Amino acid sequence: MAPLAAARPHLARDGVAMKHRLFRALAVTALACTGLVTSGCVVQKPDPEPILPLTFPEVRTIQNEQLEEFAALIPAEQIVDRWGPIEATAGMSCDTDLGGRKPYFQEETGTRMLYGGIDLYLSDSADVAAILDQFAASTSGLDWKVAAADGTHEAQADLVLESPDGFSYYVRFSPNTVDGKNNLSINSFGPCVIPPKDFNPHGEY
Repeated sequence: MAPLAAARPHLARDGVAMKHRLFRALAVTALACTGLVTSGCVVQKPDPEPILPLTFPEVRTIQNEQLEEFAALIPAEQIVDRWGPIEATAGMSCDTDLGGRKPYFQEETGTRMLYGGIDLYLSDSADVAAILDQFAASTSGLDWKVAAADGTHEAQADLVLESPDGFSYYVRFSPNTVDGKNNLSINSFGPCVIPPKDFNPHGEY
């Protein structure tokens, strides 16, 4: 029993030393965490993007002017027919997976977005790949987001373009459709905005 009894003071001293080391480690950790908080190093959720103060008519004008700009990039002789741009549609809820600026959506804001589009019917001689490249090139240097034109986008579009202010354009080419036409469709979605006070969900804007 003597050796065990003799060892107890050492065990006690070792235990005290271990506690001191543990407290020091916790203190260092606490200081480090405090430093991260005060220095802004802690990962925080990004602030929601602001809702643009645009009216429905302003959104529609911007959408359709951009659609016309895309159409103007195609040689006139390669467009055999066209339909649109759409002049008025219902104000869609921003809670949708069809497009638009989904990150803006908050149920309590009641934000809405306008859908638009244009259909261009191309001749057989039209170089669609070159046209898509031209669309993408036209936004170069303007901070647009451009998805690769590889046909694998989740929206089944061949090209997706999104402007810095939240307007998105989904371009899809369908050759030799039911009526024999080569259809280049561009669907557009405006940013989420606050609808007018007299907003009618069944109306068109």
